[in-house]
Amino acid sequence: MDDSDLELTDAVLSMAIAAGTGDEEALELFLRASDPAHLAVAGADVIWRMATALGQMVDPPRSPPQMIHVFAQALRQPGDEFGDAVADP
Repeated sequence: MDDSDLELTDAVLSMAIAAGTGDEEALELFLRASDPAHLAVAGADVIWRMATALGQMVDPPRSPPQMIHVFAQALRQPGDEFGDAVADP
């Protein structure tokens, strides 16, 4: 991974934290500092890597597409499936 990829990955993870805490000013800063298309590609890579890692932590192990399906279903369901980690929008 080259330095620009690492910077984009850091930006994507920082944006996730900012979104989770409701820090719209930080989100705006990251969006202005980087090309949105590059952020989207880096974000997709982060999601894939997290799905791969989490898929190996469950029993039985799951593939990245299976884990992404689990993520998608959790996002569609109302309730507190994410615990206290997500701030109210």
